[in-house]
Amino acid sequence: MQKYLYVLATLVLVGCVSMITSAGYASGENTSLISNDSINKINELEPVYNATSLECLESKQIQAHPYVVTEDNCIEKATIKGIGQVFNHETFLNTVLENKIVVGQGKGIISTIDNKSSIGWKSFDINLLKGKYPGYRGTIYFNATMDDKFAFLNNTIGVYKSDTNPIRSIWLWD
Repeated sequence: MQKYLYVLATLVLVGCVSMITSAGYASGENTSLISNDSINKINELEPVYNATSLECLESKQIQAHPYVVTEDNCIEKATIKGIGQVFNHETFLNTVLENKIVVGQGKGIISTIDNKSSIGWKSFDINLLKGKYPGYRGTIYFNATMDDKFAFLNNTIGVYKSDTNPIRSIWLWD
């Protein structure tokens, strides 16, 4: 089962790089090679979600063999375009492979500050472990919601990145 999970994670990584590159070239430019410049093009687009802080409430190792797996429970404060400030209650399972690649699976609920509106999500991400905080590139899938505030996110897919400091930005993938 874990073997298939790692294959899926690898496919997600390839898909994320492809989506990020495609998003950067939405203007119609032709790309034949992925370079640092093309991946950085996403910075020129405006994200729908910008995290401002992250507080991890609990982190524990839940498996040691054959790979180290940790579970992190965190609360991220963020701003969503058209909604304003939100809380993102998140749980991530992170698997560290032999070659220092970290494969992550996340789930959570984003809610307004007054906790009257919310939407759930699931994510898959991957990155190379570099120092204390491994930056991530991932895909996020928003659930369906009956909530009017979050209706524009119903069943949508986004790509995200987080690098220095665990601050995340999300771009919707049209």
